[in-house]
Amino acid sequence: METYRLHSKVVENEKEFVIQTTNDVHSGTVASTVYINGDPAETLECPHPAEITPEEVLSLVKMTHDERKKEIELLLKAYIKVISEGNAELMHHLGCAFYYKRFFGEASELFRAAIMLRPEYHEARNFLGLTQLALGNDQEAIESFQTAVQRQPGYADYHNNLGLAYLKTRSCGKAVAEFERALRINLYYADAYYNLGRALIANAVTRESTDLFHDLVSRATDYFKKAQLINTDYGGMNFDQGLERLKSSEFEHSLQLFDAAYEMVKERHRQGFATYYMKFVLYPEWVSEQVISDRIAFLEGEIAKNPTYVDLYADLAHCFLEVSRINWKKGIEQYRKTLQINPSLSHVRASLETAEDTLDELGRALSVISDKG
Repeated sequence: METYRLHSKVVENEKEFVIQTTNDVHSGTVASTVYINGDPAETLECPHPAEITPEEVLSLVKMTHDERKKEIELLLKAYIKVISEGNAELMHHLGCAFYYKRFFGEASELFRAAIMLRPEYHEARNFLGLTQLALGNDQEAIESFQTAVQRQPGYADYHNNLGLAYLKTRSCGKAVAEFERALRINLYYADAYYNLGRALIANAVTRESTDLFHDLVSRATDYFKKAQLINTDYGGMNFDQGLERLKSSEFEHSLQLFDAAYEMVKERHRQGFATYYMKFVLYPEWVSEQVISDRIAFLEGEIAKNPTYVDLYADLAHCFLEVSRINWKKGIEQYRKTLQINPSLSHVRASLETAEDTLDELGRALSVISDKG
């Protein structure tokens, strides 16, 4: 079967985005890669049936390529729009879309802009830390996570992410402390268990802290097994071989295998979140019924997999309160339509005034909740 290749270029914000799409005859897939100034950012692969005609393959290559090009154009258009509007929340959500698409430069700029507008915006600081970590700016990542932890010490994610930054810089003792703090907040936090095991092995390799050597193999093994029990995605060949190498005290090889398993889990996570956050590009008004409904469904699915993950419940609570405000607005609109038809209904007018006053109170309450969240 013939190999087809398509190539497109988009230039925006002094950057060149190149989209290349081709089919792989041997693996039976269509792959589309985005390059930013020559560096690969994201590759998506779409398998196709073995029994497929060359015409169908060409059609699939064209469709995949057009979708990717449109996606890039939408992202860049949304970037310009959101930056010009100066809405910190929209900047954060669009920044997440860029982050999960591996467009780290744009993501970093959006998170920084959101923080400039709202210095207390701990969610943006956390994602700025993740972005800096991806860019290799480890010290900046540590500082961002430290600020996020200071703002919200009860968020397990922030402690885990700060631990990841310490682990990357091989400050293993500090990393272990942060992963343990995350587990004190959420006893069923699979990533924190897994990262705690990795930190113990990394310490055995670097020999940074002798305090962490005690009963190393059994402790690390226990952490990995707990992580795999909570999140079965961690299972697989790399995981099993990692346990074997750990049992033999082959720490460096074991760490490589556990790191590889971790990256595979994170890549699946990234792909799912990339699709989810693209909805904020298609529906840029965060407080819209469709977007909030989608987010509620997403959070309920995550809670079903992680039933004791407290951060998810708090986020879901805020979404339900936003739904209440939207429905309250709908009720007000119906009162207004009623009065347009019959302005003499004094009891409806009184109800409208009460409802409008309550809506203002709801808005103030949600603003306070957002600031505390």
